Parts: sequence; structure tokens; C-alpha cells
Amino acid sequence: MNLLNIVSARRTPMTFTELLRACDLPKATLHRILATLVREGLLRHNAYDKTFQLGLRLLELAHDVWSEFDLRVAAQDEIARLRDALGESVELTVLDGTFVVILASEPAGDAPAARSAVGQRLPVHASASGKAIAASLDPAGQRRLVQALALERFTPQTIVSPAGLRAEFDLVRSRGYAIEQGERDPGRAGVAAPIFDYEGRPIGAIAIATDASRLDAARAHSLSSALIGAARNISHSAAGKAMSIATQAPPELGASTEVRCVSQVRSLLGEGPMWSPRDNALYWVDIFTPSVHRYDAATGADSETPLGTMASLVVPKASGGLLVATPGGLMALDLSTRRLTPFCHPEAGRPNVRYNDGKCDRRGRLWVGSMDMGAAANRGHLFCVEGNGSWRQVDTGFTVPNGMGWSPDNRSMYLTDTYRQTIYRYDFDLASGTVGNRQALITIPASDGKPDGLTVDDQGCLWVALWDAWQIARYSPDGQLMQRVRVPVPRPTSCCFGGDNLDTLFITSASLRLDEAQLASAPLSGSLFALSLPDARGLPEATFAG
Repeated sequence: MNLLNIVSARRTPMTFTELLRACDLPKATLHRILATLVREGLLRHNAYDKTFQLGLRLLELAHDVWSEFDLRVAAQDEIARLRDALGESVELTVLDGTFVVILASEPAGDAPAARSAVGQRLPVHASASGKAIAASLDPAGQRRLVQALALERFTPQTIVSPAGLRAEFDLVRSRGYAIEQGERDPGRAGVAAPIFDYEGRPIGAIAIATDASRLDAARAHSLSSALIGAARNISHSAAGKAMSIATQAPPELGASTEVRCVSQVRSLLGEGPMWSPRDNALYWVDIFTPSVHRYDAATGADSETPLGTMASLVVPKASGGLLVATPGGLMALDLSTRRLTPFCHPEAGRPNVRYNDGKCDRRGRLWVGSMDMGAAANRGHLFCVEGNGSWRQVDTGFTVPNGMGWSPDNRSMYLTDTYRQTIYRYDFDLASGTVGNRQALITIPASDGKPDGLTVDDQGCLWVALWDAWQIARYSPDGQLMQRVRVPVPRPTSCCFGGDNLDTLFITSASLRLDEAQLASAPLSGSLFALSLPDARGLPEATFAG
């Protein structure tokens, strides 16, 4: 079982030598166990490259389990545990036509009357449970459901337009949970996570439902990790597990006293910091609020511009204004009016896909990655977008494409796939804007966190934000670890150099899926930080040529 767990946790097939190092078994014993697992179909052995991966017999076993699966029975212990741990009423719901039905309920405290909630029908578009399930449906199923919904307005907060509902579903699917804030009843609030079967299909949702006075938006977000964990325990499905809910313990080295908080905000997923010398400001996004931030270096003020759709990156345009990436395509943004104007959309026609990180090369081309809304494996592409709006796909097969950068001599381009724990290096030709010869440069052990955004300094070294590890790490051009900087939050997301001399490292962070205890130990989660570096400077970031 330990061997199966080791192979399952690895994103790529493993060699015998890798397994030997990972399992701490005698060589002969490992040979015998592997032979048995292969014979029984629980592992597959590729004779060509001599690697092992999970076998297809596991699918048969999973099918046998699910053929006898009773959701209510499987969930009853988790529902009671959550009620006791959180002190809130917990519900199990399933989709029934254009409504969700409460299948089981565990009321908080001495409220036996709450059991009458069982059998109650809730509107899909105005309940946390309904949005959690609907957002996780396949594109065709979701489209049919939206077309069938009456979209009745219950309160001023109810979403009653199909376009608005689809945007909400995109947000829910991407962050892994849904929130309800007075949408069907001004006095009620809730938060819910979908429950998936072994094929990744939503079969229900687990939700906290309570008075609005007990559950504001901040607390709802902080309870999400408990609900996601319970949903996974109920069905033991691997769907959605690319979304981490547990952080590592803080490393022994104390937080650097040089890392200072320059904007204390509780962003959900701060990302994409981009320094603009033209504006003497740092732009960054909160993907899931969603909004664009502008940190003014002269005044120290951080202004936030809410958007009606997710924005995963922001870059200044040479012609003025900003370019942002939304699920509906790349858009020109006028901050003064909040107007979004379509620019181009390389992923048009592909449902449940959004853009993630991106950056401009020194000719002003935008390189941007895409990914599945729910982080399903291998659905992401890498695109190169020209200033005139033309674009081309240059690579594919990514799960969570992230941090990008270029070497000082413009001969190397770097790209991270967070899911695979790997930073890749490409050969890069600045004149033609082409890449080739992709190779893994740095592979981060899971125990060291997940590589997220990155930037490159004037010495060609890579500064990498390590999600869940409380650290920024510096690597040499050949991939050797040189330095670790402890930050006061578990989920740093990205970094970039800025300031007059490009000797300040700005660091974004996230509070997404951190529970109440984790937020209490890291209250600055989601804030913007800065670190002065006397021995390193950045390279000027290019504006978009459009």
C-alpha cells in the first residue's frame, strides 16, 4: 500500500531507483512486491523506459466500490464531525432537476427543529450548494441547466442573468467552493464544496448554512478548506486535489526582519506583480475577488479596482492603460472608467478554461499560459500574443502554468508548472519570439512547497515563490539553490523587482483556502510585501507592445 501511495503521489512514472529511494525497502523485497503488483494489475511496467505507474485494475476496483456507494451513509460521519468542530449546521445536498435537495442535515447546538430542513429544495442559482454542484458540471450539462433555470430574483443580491451566473460558476470552479451571502434570504448565508465521484463528476455538496450575522464573507472563505477536506473524505475522489488545503509548518528559520508589509489587505489570491517605471507603481491582481491593485511607490497607497470577472494577470500597455487576462479573453482595461475592451482570445471555444500567469518578453510580446478552471491535468497551453492582437500556440500539456521570466542575455526562457513541481527552461530567440528544447531545470520536492511565480535578477538567478512553504527561494542559472528568504505568510504567490533602482523585491500572497487557525498564525496572508536587496537587482519589465 505504501508503494501504491508513493506512485500515486508522483505526477510522472517512477523508475526502480526512484522507488528504492522513496520506500526504504531492501532491493530484493522491492523487486518481489513490484512483480506482484504488476501481475495483479495494480501497477503498470513500461519495459521501454523501465518505469512504473498505477495500473488499470484500480479503475475496475473503483467501479465496484461506486456501484454500491450510498452518499448519505458515506457522509454521515463527516457531517457530524464538521458540526462539532465548527459549531455550525451542516447539510448534505444533491442536484434534483433545477433545484438542490437537502439529503441530510446536522443542526448546530440545541436546534432539533433544524432537522426539518431535510427534503427542502433550494434554488441552484441562489444557494451555495447549488452553485458548488452546478459549477462542477461538464460544459454541456451546465449549459442545459442554466437554460432550464427560472433565475427568480429573491433578494437584490440574487444573480438573475445567465452571463452573470456563468461568471459566478467560473469563479466557484476555480477556487473550489461556493459562497452564498443573502442571495435567497437576506438573513441567511452559506459556504459549500462539491463532492466528486471517482470519475470527477459532482454527485452532491457539503455545506454550512447559518445566519448571515454568523458568517460574513471573510469567515466563509476561512471555512472552505474544512469543507473541501470533508468532501474529499466522503468520496475519496482525486478530483480537485491539485487545490491544496493544507500548508506546511513554518520553517525553523525565522521570518526575515527585512520583509515588510507595504499593503495590508486580505486578498484571496494575490498574483502577477508587475512594476511600471512609467507610472512609478506596482500593479497586481487578486484573481478571485476579483480586482486589480495599484501600489503607488511615492505615497505607499494601494488602490483596488473591482472587476466583474476574474483577472489573472495585468501588464501596462505601451499605448497607455493596462491589459488583463479574463476567462473571456485578453482585455484592455481603463482604470478610470473600469471599462474592459476585448483585445484577443486565444482560448475562445474551449469551455472551462481560463488564463493564468503571463509576462512580456523584451520585445513586448505577451506570453500567457492557460489551465482548466478546476486544475484538471494537462489541459493548459502556452501562447505568444503580439502587439497587434495576433497570437500563436507555442506549447501544450500544462496543468498549472505559472511563473515566467527570461535570462539577462535573452537566450533562455523559464516557465513553471506548479502541478508538476517543475520549472522548465527553453532555448529562446528574442528576434523571432520562438522557443525550443524544453528541459526541466528545477524540480522542487513536495516537502519544500510548490513553485509559483518567479522573477529573474541581473545576475541571471531565479527568485521563486514557494506556495505553502513560507519562503522565497533564489536559484542559480543552472538550477542550484542559493538562498531562502522566510516570509510571514504560508502562501507567497509571486515576486518581481521594482523601485527606482530595481533593488526592491515585491511579493504577493494568498489567503485562499486557509482555515481560521492558519489565518490566526499568519494574519498578513493576502498582503503585499517588499524586501530590499543590497546584493541583487532586477531587470526592467517590458510593457505590452499593444
